[in-house]
Amino acid sequence: MKHVSQFGLPKKRKQTLDILEKAFTEGNLDPHDYENRLDIVMQADSIDKLDLVLSDFPEHYVKELGSNIKSSSVIAPESIAPQDHDKLSLNILGGKSLVIDNVNTSSSRIFTIIGEQNIKFNDPNLKNTKSDYEVVTIVGETNVDLRNQCLEGAVVKLRMTKIVGEVNIKVLPGTVVEDRTKKILSEYSHVLKSKTWKNKIYNAFSSSKEDAVPTVTDKVNCHLILEGISVLGSVNITVYDVQ
Repeated sequence: MKHVSQFGLPKKRKQTLDILEKAFTEGNLDPHDYENRLDIVMQADSIDKLDLVLSDFPEHYVKELGSNIKSSSVIAPESIAPQDHDKLSLNILGGKSLVIDNVNTSSSRIFTIIGEQNIKFNDPNLKNTKSDYEVVTIVGETNVDLRNQCLEGAVVKLRMTKIVGEVNIKVLPGTVVEDRTKKILSEYSHVLKSKTWKNKIYNAFSSSKEDAVPTVTDKVNCHLILEGISVLGSVNITVYDVQ
């Protein structure tokens, strides 16, 4: 079977999503068409399939937006986060939650063995920095929440060892995900949880703020790098555009 190269796919996916969002915001796409194209982009496994999504757009429109997006989305962290690379968060046979609210003292090695561990990033000092974490999941589930503006301009590397289990990662729009993991009988998914146009319609006709659906989230210019090995299980990336 012919191998389909995925080199450059994460960056191209992000650029395509940004162009679609811009076209929708300017009124060039109706809500139904916008949602359909988003689904195709998130499921695309090659750059050729991403190009097809914009094949009916005016050439000058795509080139102009693409060049603007490319020049504004380059991440160059100002510094390396001062982590404690020896500090371990270990969870065996149970559930545990870890909030990384102080990069200096928080765990950088996160092990889950027959259990579930939830990790949330919430340290303003991570902004414009490069950090890396060792994530080991053996017969368990690790959930990583990267939906925070503290990751603006940040590069986060997750060095994973996953054997029979799941790693679920939640990110905000604008996050570039670069998957370098070696997979053995394992799955990888990258999907969008989008309710943008539904929220706009619902909020427009809602008479009460209490009844209104969640508001659209801000973007975050973040680069997530996944490395390591995944055996029997799945790595799932979900992009949330609502709070």
